[in-house]
Parts: sequence; C-alpha cells; structure tokens
Amino acid sequence: TGIDNLTIGLGKSNIDPSSSAGYDSDTIGVSYAMGGITLAYQITEVDTTNDEDARMYGASFAINDDLTISYGRQTVEIQGKASDEVNSGFSASYTMGSMSIGAYVNKTENMNGASATDDEGKGVTVSLAF
Repeated sequence: TGIDNLTIGLGKSNIDPSSSAGYDSDTIGVSYAMGGITLAYQITEVDTTNDEDARMYGASFAINDDLTISYGRQTVEIQGKASDEVNSGFSASYTMGSMSIGAYVNKTENMNGASATDDEGKGVTVSLAF
C-alpha cells in the first residue's frame, strides 16, 4: 500500500455459476497495525439464493510478548430475513515457552436471520509444542 503497517485485501470468487447451489462473492478488507494494536475491517457480499452482506471488524492488543487479547464482531444481512445475524467474540491467549493457553467467549444472535435464535460458546485451549 505504500503505508507502513497497512494491509488491503481484495477477493472475488465464482463457484459453480451454472448450478442452483452456485454463488459468487466479493470482499474487501483493510487492517492496520501500530505497536501492539491491530485494527481490521472487512465487507463481504455473497450473491446466492438468499444474498448475504456482511460487515466485520476486529481489534487485538498485544499487552506484552506473552499475552494478547482480541475482540471481533460480524453483522450479516440475509435477504428475505427479518433479523440480521450478529456474531461476536472475545479471546485471550498467553504463551510461555512452548506452551500456549487460550480462552474465548463467542455469541451468535439471530442465527441464519431467525430472531430469538441465539447461541453462546466458551472454551479454553492448551497446546504444547514438542
């Protein structure tokens, strides 16, 4: 991009256009990193039976060399659905030598555009490298 720490990405796909299950999509995203902070934003449009338009953003902060926290959110507008699907999540990871511990909390509201269909997930991961 000519600007330090700025990344811009573009994408286009056309999957099996002659079939009823086929679709095409376009996406553009941008991220910027400064010190231990990274911010990102992305727009994606999927043309299929029920078109979907998504807006996503996220932020991460490296507190130090070992600990990082992040948050992300996605809103998906689905054609013909009354409600937008909203996905959000928070995560943290800590690395010490060859061991890494991570934790996350995620939430989905209005799954597939159906109002009052929510789900939540929480988890912890531990990994060791040998």
